[in-house]
Amino acid sequence: MNRIETTGRQQIKNFVRESLGCTCPDNVFEDIRVADYSTQFTSANIIYEIGGRLIVAVLVPADWRDTARRLGQLVDAGMQYRDQQGYNRFRLVIVTSDDDANNRLQSAFELLVTKDEKIHLHVIRPEVLPFDVPA
Repeated sequence: MNRIETTGRQQIKNFVRESLGCTCPDNVFEDIRVADYSTQFTSANIIYEIGGRLIVAVLVPADWRDTARRLGQLVDAGMQYRDQQGYNRFRLVIVTSDDDANNRLQSAFELLVTKDEKIHLHVIRPEVLPFDVPA
C-alpha cells in the first residue's frame, strides 16, 4: 500500500469533498493510501483508503453498461471490503462521458436491496477527476 504525499492528498481531499460531497473532518484526510488491489475489486482502476474511515473505488470502464450489469456485485464487494477492513463508508465512483450513464446507473443502484446508507454511488465525467487514473 502506498501513502499519498501532501500535494496528492490535497487533490484527493478536494475531489472527495467537492465532487463527491463527503463531509469527513480534515484530520481524516491526513492519511490517504492507494490500496493494494483486492480480488474483490479486480475491476477498480484505483482504490483510496482515507483516514481509516472511507474507501473510494474509482472505475473508468471501457463501457459503463458492463459495470451496470455488475453493479450489485461491486456494491456487495464494497460493503464486504468496508466491513472486513473496519471502515465506515464506501464510495463507488464510475467515470464516463456518456450522458445516459448517470440516470441509468443511479436507478439500478436504487433498486439494490443489499446496500446500506453507508454506500454511495457517484457517476462523474472524466474531466471532474483532478488526477490521472490508470486505465
